Amino acid sequence: MTDDLDPRADPGAVDDETTRAPVAPVALTSPVAPTAPLTPASRPDTGAPVHENDVAWATAAPVVVTASTPPRRRSRLRWAAAIAIVALVIGASAAAAALLTGSTSSATVLGYVPEHTIVYGEVRLDLPGDQKRAVGEFLSKFPGFADQASLDTKLDQVLDDLIRKASNGQQTYTGNIKSWFDGELAFSVGPLPPASSLKAGDPSAMSSFRILALVSVKDPTAADAWFADAVKKTGAKPTTQTYQGVTITVFDQAAGVTAAYALIDGKVAVFGDLTSVKAAIDTKGGGGFSKEPGPKAALGSSTGDHVGFMYLALRPLLDWSTAASTAIPGAGGSSVPLALSQSVLKLVPDWAAYWLSFQSDAIVAEVTAPRPDTVIGPTDNRTSTIAEHIPSTAVVASIANDYGKTLKQTLDLYRSDATLKPMLDQLDQALGLVGGSDAALGWVGDTAIVVNNADGTPEAGVIIAPTDKAAADRLLTSLKTFISLGGGQQGVTVREETYKGTTITIVDVGDLAAMAGAGSVTLPPGVKVPTGHVEIAIAVTDEVVVIGSGPAFVKRVLDTTSATSLASSGGYKQLADRAGTGTGATYVDIGTIRSMAEKAMSSADAAGYARYQTDVQPFLKPFDAMIFASSISGDLNKSVFIVTVK
Repeated sequence: MTDDLDPRADPGAVDDETTRAPVAPVALTSPVAPTAPLTPASRPDTGAPVHENDVAWATAAPVVVTASTPPRRRSRLRWAAAIAIVALVIGASAAAAALLTGSTSSATVLGYVPEHTIVYGEVRLDLPGDQKRAVGEFLSKFPGFADQASLDTKLDQVLDDLIRKASNGQQTYTGNIKSWFDGELAFSVGPLPPASSLKAGDPSAMSSFRILALVSVKDPTAADAWFADAVKKTGAKPTTQTYQGVTITVFDQAAGVTAAYALIDGKVAVFGDLTSVKAAIDTKGGGGFSKEPGPKAALGSSTGDHVGFMYLALRPLLDWSTAASTAIPGAGGSSVPLALSQSVLKLVPDWAAYWLSFQSDAIVAEVTAPRPDTVIGPTDNRTSTIAEHIPSTAVVASIANDYGKTLKQTLDLYRSDATLKPMLDQLDQALGLVGGSDAALGWVGDTAIVVNNADGTPEAGVIIAPTDKAAADRLLTSLKTFISLGGGQQGVTVREETYKGTTITIVDVGDLAAMAGAGSVTLPPGVKVPTGHVEIAIAVTDEVVVIGSGPAFVKRVLDTTSATSLASSGGYKQLADRAGTGTGATYVDIGTIRSMAEKAMSSADAAGYARYQTDVQPFLKPFDAMIFASSISGDLNKSVFIVTVK
């Protein structure tokens, strides 16, 4: 099995001549109130000496590194090669699950993370707590891992192959790394330099960034020997210096950065810029990062042992990115930063924490973020009854509680932003055709977007629990009138039919192929537009409003009872129970979707499907279903993503 493994990740090369400002991440969770833009805070008076070039921790001024002679190109290449060797080994090790026995839940490397770090991530290859057992049981569902007794041996083989190929046959995991590596990998970024200090073409800009890699060590002598040998093979000739009793290996400056390596307390090896390495030494294993309000709350939000964790200071990162876009010539001038600062920024939490863990039959990802002062969307956890109207044959069901209320609150937020006024004015004009936003959205309650398996053919639609049936009826009447008056010239027709006492309105928008031809749509060679009429069917009852891809979908929903619904389906119920009561959830039946796709593949390309059955299907077949659910826990918003196997 492992002979076919072929790492494709290219470690890349550092561009000596250019630097790039980090891009702010997109917030995935609910909003919080705005916070002040990030500025590098001064270090508390701990008695530790101030580092050379330690501007990011000590003052708000940028670091400026000067040298008597320009860095030599050869030295840059040697330094980059040294980093590449270390990165390859660490990256290859992180590509597989671990082989060591379980250890403590709190990472040793965490104590060496400098204060004011804005991005921190860790991988626990030592599989703490129950994670070793859970990973073994999870992997047992896949080909080649059924025998739990041989799990460690198989994973050793995988890692040996990865590192042998990554090092051109010069190293293996069991022969060169396993003896000293204690299973924890981490990185930290920050604090960031003042955005105003960034100038295009400034060679000192890169020296202001703080980046650190941390690796736990169980045999410091072997670790130092391995690192020295790896550096020697690159041809680099670093120097050494002593700082607070710790020997630091210092590399030639490249692209404005002085890289360094140190082994601290015989426990943790650190590699990064010299200032960050010294800051890690200053922590003495009890760094203040985990005690700061954001990281402390994030770390405290964990629900158990994990194999991966990441912390992002989202608002400070976005504030800094926005400021940097105006500081760097040519990067500003866009209206996007202004829009973000006035409206979208209110939807970004101050921080977010991401966790990855295993259960015996699932891989689980969790996201935690603080709640906003001004809330948009549901304010409490509850189980929606909309699932009782979704057919049990649904393969995708995305449920959102109080969806109409959420949409209206979002529109109100955007209306308060002057930069978005032109766009909102156009939207309000469109909504005015059907009576305004209240008429269009005021009656919308819990909502589900559904993809259904109709005997192997997908169909889709939206199911809404109306809070005001009369308002839904009025909207439907307005839409029918509008379509009848304006749609005839475009070939759009409206008809009605009755099904079990309910009127179904069917809007026929015409033949899809003819519409594409009329619009002069250019398609790639070999791609054909499906033929047939595109229909949208709508029905309104006391309990649901159904908008579907055709009358068949609407009828299926009308036929659904609580006993034949997705809510009564065993697979959905089990996953929903595991996710817990919340504000919304998305369910995906992976197994059925795979079967539907395989059916289409087998008829379209028999030879390709045969190869798929041999090379791919055995590794996809164990995946069963997934659910992504959100909830509120005190002053935190939480999301959980569960993918099950069988």
